[in-house]
Amino acid sequence: MGPVAHAFTYPVSFFAFDPKELSSIAEQCRLFGYNQPSILRLNDRDYLHGKDRPIGEQVDALLGPEVDGQVTRTITSPRYFNYAFNPVNFHLRMQGAELISVVAEVNNTFGDRHVYVLPDLESGELANTWLAQCPKAFHVSPFNDRSGDYHFTFRVEENEIYLRVDLYRDGACVLKTWIQGCCVPLNAANIIRYALLHPFDTALNSMPRIIWQAAQLYYKKKLQVYQRPSPCSPQTLIDRDKQAEPHSII
Repeated sequence: MGPVAHAFTYPVSFFAFDPKELSSIAEQCRLFGYNQPSILRLNDRDYLHGKDRPIGEQVDALLGPEVDGQVTRTITSPRYFNYAFNPVNFHLRMQGAELISVVAEVNNTFGDRHVYVLPDLESGELANTWLAQCPKAFHVSPFNDRSGDYHFTFRVEENEIYLRVDLYRDGACVLKTWIQGCCVPLNAANIIRYALLHPFDTALNSMPRIIWQAAQLYYKKKLQVYQRPSPCSPQTLIDRDKQAEPHSII
């Protein structure tokens, strides 16, 4: 939105997993592996603290354990032929059809990882829509510094999802981002169909497109570049500069 206008849209594929079901999904479909080699693969260590600890347990440590009637949905793209880069993953805690809390897990291209834990959501004007806000505390794009506030919008329907993150600075929106899609059942047939029909979604969804857009912003639109500052928030779970254990916010 500013200081110059720039926009793009890409087709992507992403999955909504219940972390507790990952082992059974892998057993049902040979093309999907959970901590095991496969065409499509999801590793616990690719998420949150970066440890070989089940994703569901890591989410519980941030949001508290699930109670009766609650489920967690992890929105992500799995590794395809062992490659993936997810700029953001969302871990949604649902109580029936109601969204009650969210962990937004942000990865930058420098190798850092940060989480925004959103336990207090407000209902939006539209049905099945929830809102949240928090200060920006993590360096992502070299074309934006760490100032500003994030405004989150989540719309979760039975067969559709819309997840939006906007950056505001001095009361004005300077960046709008979102992913949205219609749901198909997560089963062996659809996993095979995805692997055969969308072989480049994961690879092209991330680094090549990021580099292409960055080149346009830098060379064509002459945007200022902000150097990566050292992470300083306890919610930064992985800091590439530190060799010690990642920070814990449990």
